[in-house]
Amino acid sequence: VNKAWCPGAACSNSALCRPCQQRFLFILSTGRAASTTLLGMINHLPNVRLAGENNNTLYVASLLEKNLHGLGFANLRTKVPARDGAWFHHSIPKQSMACTIQKVLQTINPPPEEVQQQIVRNESSGALALDGYDASQIVGAKMIRIQYGEWKPLEAAEFFKYNFPCAKYIVNTRLDKEAQANSRLQYFRSEETVDKLKRQDVFLSEFAQHMDAYPARLIYMEDWVNNVTHLNEVVEWLGFRNCQYDKV
Repeated sequence: VNKAWCPGAACSNSALCRPCQQRFLFILSTGRAASTTLLGMINHLPNVRLAGENNNTLYVASLLEKNLHGLGFANLRTKVPARDGAWFHHSIPKQSMACTIQKVLQTINPPPEEVQQQIVRNESSGALALDGYDASQIVGAKMIRIQYGEWKPLEAAEFFKYNFPCAKYIVNTRLDKEAQANSRLQYFRSEETVDKLKRQDVFLSEFAQHMDAYPARLIYMEDWVNNVTHLNEVVEWLGFRNCQYDKV
């Protein structure tokens, strides 16, 4: 149903999960690169609901999945027969954990309160009604901390491709690292070396490269802040038509 949004996605449907049922959009950035302004701009698009920072919660969620790949437990990425013994469980369908990971994001990025209240009033099963509402939405988040996790760009990319297969990614960085470091010091009293900021950019750039057929677009703060045309190109890339910004 979402093939236009994610034509290259790999989706293994099962009784436990339909991983491409929901469309996702992520803004990945570094701090003090106008990512919050970008978040506000993207949230003006119809049916888009992106949340702000979440303290790298999706990296923490990745550890849950990683833990289940451990000694004695059946690999979540392959179908296996049921086993007897201390580690018994029935066969786990491939990619079924994706819906659990997706639900973490949807839980910390709920719809507006008036929508929640309407669902409670009109439906006996709020969770199902919420899934129905979200099916019309593009859900996601702005994140500036995924490069802080203890994983390499390839590991991060594989996690997102596997658990958010129907997603697009805007990767936003700032070219002037001296100004970025000074901005962090001024607003957060946090010293960030230019070299460290450059390493974060390398992480994000390599992440985008590893996405392969999964749409990821690299943009630069200095371009779009000074020329809204660059954001309108992003809007068109996202698939919106007859929809343009007139200013940042």
